[in-house]
Amino acid sequence: MSESQLSALRSLVIGRRCKGGDLWLEPYSLFEVGLPLAGRGLVDEADRCLQRALHMLSAQEETQLEGVANAHLAQLALWKADHSAAAQLANRAWELANVRRFERDCIRAARLQGTAFLGLNELTTADERVHLALTRARAVNLAEEELPALIALAELRRRQGDSETARKLLDDVWEASERGPYPLYHADALNVLAQIERDAGNTAAAIEAATQAYRKAWCDAPPFAYHWGLEAARAHLNALDAPEPSELPPYDESQHEPMPDVEIDPHDLPVESDSTEE
Repeated sequence: MSESQLSALRSLVIGRRCKGGDLWLEPYSLFEVGLPLAGRGLVDEADRCLQRALHMLSAQEETQLEGVANAHLAQLALWKADHSAAAQLANRAWELANVRRFERDCIRAARLQGTAFLGLNELTTADERVHLALTRARAVNLAEEELPALIALAELRRRQGDSETARKLLDDVWEASERGPYPLYHADALNVLAQIERDAGNTAAAIEAATQAYRKAWCDAPPFAYHWGLEAARAHLNALDAPEPSELPPYDESQHEPMPDVEIDPHDLPVESDSTEE
């Protein structure tokens, strides 16, 4: 995760040097910075990045990228378990994605809608939106959206009591997550599997799945870990009275380039705090 944040911060520095040129480069870089921050659990910092990007893009009438910013804010809301806000933001992302109809944006927005409605326990709507995202992601071989759609659908089937189908859906995740690699998706899928095993009373299998989820979420180690996957795995292990993995290495600053010192929200552009009112 440290490398993704480093690259995004460098892009932000370049974007701010291009004033009068590519006006979308700074806001694009901002929400690329915001996603790693959000994944690390730095909610306030991520929100500032994404809100600034959203307002800049709205002012420039860049509707396509404005939709992407709304999608990223929806993902942040999902990680925070604010499913009502996530649904509003995902609906806005879907609306804007259909202006220029970029397929990646439409798929992402539909998947976020489905996941938000799953959190709201509106299972019929969740099923329809996630299936739409999965079908379209597979049609264009978009693995980074196919995998989270499969995971969301597996969780939906688990809640419906269909653990057999949930397991089969997750079976389509393992190889692609490893090959990608997509450690965050891998951690999410393992956490769903841990809950399936817990539901079935398979304590040893649940502990194994949660332990593997913890390892995948570790990434470069805190503070550059996948916070939400790590917390979910920790909750499973605590509930199962199992220890957290102890052999994982700590973050080693000497092995990583230092992050550039970049002010996320300069005072030249005021940014409102309420992202759900469009």
